[in-house]
Amino acid sequence: MNLRATAFAVLRRVVLVAFIAVAFAPSVRGQETTHKAFSLPKSPVAAAYVLGRLSNKELSEVPRSEFVYVALLQRKGLERKYRVEAIEGLAKIRITDPLAELLGGIAALDKKGEATEGDEPSEVARKRETSESVLRDLLPVLFQSKPESLTAKRDALEKLAVASKLAMTRQMAFAAIFTADGSPDLAWKAAETNPQQLADLLLAIPLIRDATVRASFHPKVAPLLTKADPASVRRAAITAIAAIPGHDAETFSTLAALVKSGTERETVIAGLQTIPRKSWPAEQAESLIESLMTHLQAVPVDKRTEMDAVNAFQFANDLTALLLPEKARAAGKTLRALGVSVFVLRTISEQMLYDKKLIVVEAGKPVSIILINDDAMPHNLVVTTPGAVEEIGPMAELMPPEADARGRLYVPASPKVLHATKLVEPGQQARLSFTAPKEPGDYQYVCTFPGHWRLMLGKLVVVADVEAYLATNTTAQPKIIEWKTEDIIPQIAKLDSARNLAGGKDSFTKLACASCHKLGAEGVNYGPDLTDIFANYQNNPVEVLRQIIEPSLVVSNRYRGFDFELQDGDELSGMIVKEEGEVLTLQIGPAATLIKAVKKSDIKTQKPQKSSIMPQGVLNSLSAEEILDLLAYMKSGGNSPAHEHKH
Repeated sequence: MNLRATAFAVLRRVVLVAFIAVAFAPSVRGQETTHKAFSLPKSPVAAAYVLGRLSNKELSEVPRSEFVYVALLQRKGLERKYRVEAIEGLAKIRITDPLAELLGGIAALDKKGEATEGDEPSEVARKRETSESVLRDLLPVLFQSKPESLTAKRDALEKLAVASKLAMTRQMAFAAIFTADGSPDLAWKAAETNPQQLADLLLAIPLIRDATVRASFHPKVAPLLTKADPASVRRAAITAIAAIPGHDAETFSTLAALVKSGTERETVIAGLQTIPRKSWPAEQAESLIESLMTHLQAVPVDKRTEMDAVNAFQFANDLTALLLPEKARAAGKTLRALGVSVFVLRTISEQMLYDKKLIVVEAGKPVSIILINDDAMPHNLVVTTPGAVEEIGPMAELMPPEADARGRLYVPASPKVLHATKLVEPGQQARLSFTAPKEPGDYQYVCTFPGHWRLMLGKLVVVADVEAYLATNTTAQPKIIEWKTEDIIPQIAKLDSARNLAGGKDSFTKLACASCHKLGAEGVNYGPDLTDIFANYQNNPVEVLRQIIEPSLVVSNRYRGFDFELQDGDELSGMIVKEEGEVLTLQIGPAATLIKAVKKSDIKTQKPQKSSIMPQGVLNSLSAEEILDLLAYMKSGGNSPAHEHKH
């Protein structure tokens, strides 16, 4: 850079600093702080430059104008309410409609993420990551549009789908087109002869919210798994097929065959891991594990911490649960000898559970846990000292939704919190890397999002010798059983025999029932009071059991959950506990801090939830005997006599 250019850059910097200092200089009047008038250059480029130097907080406080709305729409890391405000503000200024401004904003972000001549690779990656981050924020805003509104903008969506530079933009547009059409036929016909468009179309399928629309793709996608050419289309088809409901067992078998043949192994394993475990066929586990072991033995040691290898290790380990105990131990030992201490922990959709209740690590050695959120709500992962969850969980529930210095929500500032991730949004993942404690013990990991901590937790067992621990604790990993009411009915007669009421009480607490329900002197009044639950169902234990296993079967209006979209773009979900005039009082979680009063005028839409707030699968970690003990404890109304029989 020459002297003249250098001098100009310095002068521009000085002018900018002076401009911001004047614009945001505080004036004190009593205890109030106000800002002087804020004005921007008339040039869009100059205005964007000035606004680009502001922090997110400063930008959110700037008086609104067209330039400010554009900046709010495109800025990374802002809350969704600012995006919605910007869309609606631009629509008013430009005399258009919000969906038109949203699609225009998506197109602008796509252009900003495009590489330009002379960009270094790091700058190209930064641009793309920034645009894609904001596009992910805008995805739920786009799908709040009604199908008929999307149909009216189909031409604009088609342009985004075929002409955008970023794959994320193209896939969002295709998903919106399918939502508008309600079927794949029209868009598929237009794209099937163009490999890039077909790959984008396939990768859009997991983004579609309507499961019925996703299911309609199966006849078109299934043939591409083995016949697609080029490979990019086949990989996209593999990703898509795993997101299509109604064919889990068939899809697993087809993808397992691809793993064994070495076809697109990494993509296939990622797809297989998203299929519900109840659909994994036990008879295929041994041969599939052997195939994975052969593959992993060929992976260089220094590459075994990379995500593709970690996924393969984790999938093989998960498959060992389907083997007979002796074979499972042998396979686990071989895999541990090959692998490293990296664990993949997934959330189970709609069940408020991690897919593993136990992780065993060696004291003082490096550990990485990859949290993949497959659920529809955010979750985190917090590692605590032994026995600290009972203290940390309630502390987190009392915290306001304000991030700490590391950007983490609901993570108490306590020495008993050892490590923690940020909240991981649906469909996202985070890696938590740390050195295991030197002191052996039963440490814990937990989700501290309010209302989750009693159920969504597990043990991080730190030992001196992992192999020795696993050899002597063959049943340490809790067994998960997808219970159905009919599975327990043949044993229901044993409910009248002497039961272990203390064990039932322990299950009531362990399963987080007490965090939502009152039973005798235990629990809280968030969900229905269970003290007289048997009387309410004419003392019929089968019907009581059915309500637990199938919580969405009958949901009273008092405990019906609602989804609210607010005028400022925020979204809330919760039960209506009181309605007074123009104010609704909502309970958005079991904690006292999660009661919120909302003006009816602030509510844009209000929709009842189809399913119960109570998650499915709460009994899946219990044995049949433990379920009967829990029912007996509930039948007692929460009374656990000291002399009761313990089997």
